[in-house]
Amino acid sequence: MQDQIPQSPLAQTCRRILAYLADCQDTTPGEYFGSFWSEKGYHGPLLDYHAGGSHHHRTAGSAALALWQAGVSQDRADWRRAAELGFDWLAARQSSRGGYPEIQNNEVPADWEGTGREELSAIAMGFVAHGLGHALLAGLPPKKTYLDCLDRAGHWQLSLEWPAASGVFPHHERSPYNTLNAASHAAETMALAYTALDQVFGRRINIFQEGARRAIENVLACQWESGCFPYRDYGHITINYTSLVVWCLLNCLDALRVIPPRLDRTRIEQACQRASDFLRTCIAADGQLLWEGNETSTAKRNIWTYAITANVLARLGGEANEASAARLVDYLLANRAPDGLLPMRDYGETITECAFMQADMYLFLQPLTGLGTA
Repeated sequence: MQDQIPQSPLAQTCRRILAYLADCQDTTPGEYFGSFWSEKGYHGPLLDYHAGGSHHHRTAGSAALALWQAGVSQDRADWRRAAELGFDWLAARQSSRGGYPEIQNNEVPADWEGTGREELSAIAMGFVAHGLGHALLAGLPPKKTYLDCLDRAGHWQLSLEWPAASGVFPHHERSPYNTLNAASHAAETMALAYTALDQVFGRRINIFQEGARRAIENVLACQWESGCFPYRDYGHITINYTSLVVWCLLNCLDALRVIPPRLDRTRIEQACQRASDFLRTCIAADGQLLWEGNETSTAKRNIWTYAITANVLARLGGEANEASAARLVDYLLANRAPDGLLPMRDYGETITECAFMQADMYLFLQPLTGLGTA
């Protein structure tokens, strides 16, 4: 079956990532059976690849979707089964409130506000919902546990909205900030919960559709004139989170097959095109991202950002966007690590064994296998 995979350099890289993900799935009986082990855990507040690995919930969301899609396209029953095990693990690990904590190194939940209390995260939930929702819409066998997972996910996201009906969905419980990538993940979570529950399980929950609409309206209102979506409503220029917001918005348009009343699809598309104008100014002629003056988040220098930015530019289309996406892909291919995987940073020590970053990058890059010349 592998001989059927196109042999472009980017396709080869995606195939290598997929093999890595299959290899790092945990099949040891116990609490992590079906999840994915990340040898080099990387998460706030430590932000240290060498402080111990972890099983991230978001890894399983992206890795299981990657294996499901590849298993369907290449008729690999083993990959489809591996994907199902990953989603089963996620359904079993979901908090009774409906969310997931973000996991840092050594299996420790991130404690963003220093309260010592559990802080479930819109970002972790967003990647889980992205994986499960899209896999269900692509034929993953429906189970009651998956229905319950998406149902609880949508209701948990709604419980975070504050002030009421504002469209502000914070990064995590107890966060006081309007963080735009969190609101964008919340929008996609609710959009996918609405569509998957409706189309797969015959259960329509209109409050999820309306919640997604409010989150999107909040995000659009915060866009700068330059096209940048700042990290929070009060500022912080960012390439990474501009790209992530656009990725979520485009995913919402895909998921909300019937756009809710009062939500203008054209307005969303125009906002995404304005964001692409900003993103193109952040790319050098050789495809390297111009971090200085354009990135204030901890994502600065991450290869992950190259992959998601290439994805959204290619999806938005147009000669300028597609040319910029191709330059980013060429830069990535020219900087592959000796093991065939993509490194985590665009400078310094070469590290590849961060599973959630590899899984996400596979999903960003696999649709672009016709891009790049390296």
